[in-house]
Amino acid sequence: MRYGHLKMLDFKYKKHIILLWLLLAFVSFPAISQITVYPIQNFNFGTFYPGNSGGTINILPDGSRSATGDIILINTFFTSSQATFDIEAPAGSVISLSSPDTILTGSNGGTLTLKMGNTDLGLTFNTTAVPPNRTRIQIGGSLIVGDHVSSPPGNYQGTFSLTFNQQ
Repeated sequence: MRYGHLKMLDFKYKKHIILLWLLLAFVSFPAISQITVYPIQNFNFGTFYPGNSGGTINILPDGSRSATGDIILINTFFTSSQATFDIEAPAGSVISLSSPDTILTGSNGGTLTLKMGNTDLGLTFNTTAVPPNRTRIQIGGSLIVGDHVSSPPGNYQGTFSLTFNQQ
């Protein structure tokens, strides 16, 4: 029997289509999960003197600070700190973290280079908290300081980019 240009399906084909429709009705597809990142604390490399040839200041994920070269670390009320973020994502999400080097500019015309270091969870990690709770990550970094001419004393600022890739 024909209706317009469509042919009615035989009964045996109708059973297969109904069965396929029932199977699809009970299959659940995973929802696309989101990741939300909340900045908690910025990097702060503290107070220091670059010396004659400069060097590197390292901040570990636990916030401890060290220096190489002839940089002199000065302990003042400006304490150093690692960068800290909270991540809200489904528990067990695999997150990888990356960041390009960042040039910081100084109030007296100098530059410094900020390099992201390791984290307390590693550069690829699994989230553990179930939303709305969050997984905290602490990030270390290195500040490359030139000599006192290329990195004169002053206040240095810049914006660093982090990519949190949910796999």
